[in-house]
Amino acid sequence: MPVRSIDVFADVVAKFDNDCNAFVAKLVQAQQDGALPVAIGPALRDFPGSWRSKFTAIEGDKSKMPLIVEIGCHTGQTLCDMAERHPEALFVGIDITFKRVVHTAERARDRGLKNVFVVLANAGGLAPLFSEGEVDGFVTFFPDPWVKKKHARNRLYSESFCSTVYRQLSARGFIWLKTDQLPYFEMACEFTESVGFRETASLPVFAAGDFSSLFLRRFELKGQPWYGRKWVKLNA
Repeated sequence: MPVRSIDVFADVVAKFDNDCNAFVAKLVQAQQDGALPVAIGPALRDFPGSWRSKFTAIEGDKSKMPLIVEIGCHTGQTLCDMAERHPEALFVGIDITFKRVVHTAERARDRGLKNVFVVLANAGGLAPLFSEGEVDGFVTFFPDPWVKKKHARNRLYSESFCSTVYRQLSARGFIWLKTDQLPYFEMACEFTESVGFRETASLPVFAAGDFSSLFLRRFELKGQPWYGRKWVKLNA
């Protein structure tokens, strides 16, 4: 099944035995008692259009705070670095594994970050997760390039994905990509620009600087090249 068809609201937890996977049990419990800023499955149904209200630890009016989504947040190092440096913005991390979601949420809690929320979801099912114009930026650092031709349909960047995030982004919205695969980078540029984005040198939220990641540090240590680009909506 292509990843794009996965229902992010499905009760995926029901497929796992909580006694056999400690991270499943921890995630379920954290969602119930609010111990960690996490959400999964059916609980996400009321999130589209009301994401800012889910950051309950932040008091006051959050309607003007930029909402930034990192797709593939791994264990949350980059996500938390961004959130710590930019307390004026709200950050949502998305990952596909229970373990990474729990580790990211625990990292945010341990660093005292109130502007972080973490979601268990496959980014291929992103379409129903956010309302039109709700998000201010998508960060995609080193998404799986699925280098084999037979796996190409699993790639994050596609015309469908770019069209979806274009609709979900606000007028000042952006996409930020980094990848170590030149063919994937070229393909992503083609798709992104074909749906109405334009390249930009700076981003509204991240004008002050760049952010590294685990994968980027690995590539730099090995002397391997990587490629990056930032895009904003044409009407920004």
